[in-house]
Amino acid sequence: MKKVSAVLLVVFFLLPGWVQADEKIRGKYEVIGDINKLKDVKTIKMVEFFNYSCGHCYRFLETSKRLHSKFKDKLHHKKFPIYWGNQTAYPAMAFYIADELGVEEEFTQELFNTSFKLNINIFQPKVIKFLARDFKISKEMTEGMQSASIKAKTDKSLELAKQFKASETPTIIINDILKVAPSMTNGSTDEMTDNLEMIFEDILKRNG
Repeated sequence: MKKVSAVLLVVFFLLPGWVQADEKIRGKYEVIGDINKLKDVKTIKMVEFFNYSCGHCYRFLETSKRLHSKFKDKLHHKKFPIYWGNQTAYPAMAFYIADELGVEEEFTQELFNTSFKLNINIFQPKVIKFLARDFKISKEMTEGMQSASIKAKTDKSLELAKQFKASETPTIIINDILKVAPSMTNGSTDEMTDNLEMIFEDILKRNG
C-alpha cells in the first residue's frame, strides 16, 4: 500500500499542472486573453495607448528606452495616441502624419516637451502648425489634417482603446493577452517599466 502511495505522489508531482505553476509569469498584470498562447511567443508585441497631456506617458518616453535596449529586436513597440474630454484630435493626427514622414519620435518628443516644459496647450491647431514649421513639414501637415486616411488611423486608435478598455494612460497591452497600467504599480511609471521588464523576461524565458 505504501509503495502505491509513493508512486501516486511521484506521478502527482510530475503532472503538467505543477510544471505550469512553476512557470507562472511574474509581475502585476491583468489577463485579457488566452494566457496559454504566450507559450509560443518568441517576440513581445507591446501596444501602448498614450495621451499627450499624460505625465506618466511623458516619463515612459524615457523609461521605455531601457526596454528597447535590453530586448532589442525581440520587442515590437506600437503606439496609439488617444484623447478625451475637451481635447482635440490635432496631436493624434499630427502623430500619424509625422509617422508617415519618418519623424514621429522627434515630433512626439517635441510635443511632449512643449506641453510639460513650456506648459503650452498642444491641443490647439496653431501649436501643431508652429511645430510643423520648425520641422519643415508645414505643407505635409496641412494636407495630412485633411486626409481621410489620417482621420481613419486616429479613429482606429480610439476604437482600439475602447476595445481594450484603456481607461488610463499609458495602458500597455502585451501580445493581446496581458494588460499593464501605472495604477498596478503605485502610479509609478518607473515601477511599471520594472514590472514590464520582469514580465517580458519571463515570457521570453519560457520560450527560449
